[in-house]
Amino acid sequence: MKPLGAASVIVGSYNDLDILPSTLAALAVQSHRDFEIVIADDGSAQDYAPVLRDWAGKFVHGIRHVWHEDRGFRRARILNRAIHVSRFDTLIFMDTDCLPHERFVENHVRFVGPGVGVTGRRTHVSRDAIPSPSQILERGLGFSPARLLWLRLRGRARVIEHGIVTPFLYEAAYNALLGANHSVLRTDVATVNGYNEQYVGYGWEDCDFELRLQRAGVRFRNLRNKVVQYHLIHSQRSEENNRNLKLFEHAKNHGVVRSPLGLSEIQSGDFRTANFGD
Repeated sequence: MKPLGAASVIVGSYNDLDILPSTLAALAVQSHRDFEIVIADDGSAQDYAPVLRDWAGKFVHGIRHVWHEDRGFRRARILNRAIHVSRFDTLIFMDTDCLPHERFVENHVRFVGPGVGVTGRRTHVSRDAIPSPSQILERGLGFSPARLLWLRLRGRARVIEHGIVTPFLYEAAYNALLGANHSVLRTDVATVNGYNEQYVGYGWEDCDFELRLQRAGVRFRNLRNKVVQYHLIHSQRSEENNRNLKLFEHAKNHGVVRSPLGLSEIQSGDFRTANFGD
């Protein structure tokens, strides 16, 4: 079994101050603690600083907050800037509304490697089923199989089979990347020049990222019962974005590997960074 090294956990966020303390609490009780948090903030109007300052001391490598101006959904752009400022070779991607199982970081770090990316799935739970931050710190999220079944029977959880870490039968053949739950090494991300920032508005940026990584030789493993998350149930954005779909079709049909607008095109001063702790 390989030794577990440090990781950068990149957390996509936008006006998520109501759930941020709970997410940080779930990250604070991880079984593997050798990681930094990088908040990839797509232009929130809310002031995250007081919360991040309060929580930074609970993490070995602190928290970095990366922010750019709100000009609509520009997730690909802010993720690139979070990658740019991150310090470790293992990059783990999640969203603020996806609370990680206590072995989430450990299992991403354990299974990701050169030419091998990891992706997972998630169980959906209602917001009122999430413990308070103080309860999470004391007892964890508490989503045992029995608890998940109880929530499912009361209509407060869905896809509960993805909410359990198992010692076997944890890998699925369907290995499409889930944007809110994946990991890859920095060298592989650099090969494809990161996310393509031409994708503006919701949809297809993760499909493009996965496609180009695969062309660069990266194989993704869907470890649905190893890298587990609990996603807060909420209304879904519309995925109808013809412009982004056309970009993806172009990438697919023309053998694109490197993003034409990605990590290499980042300019100093086109985003803000604040460091908390470490």
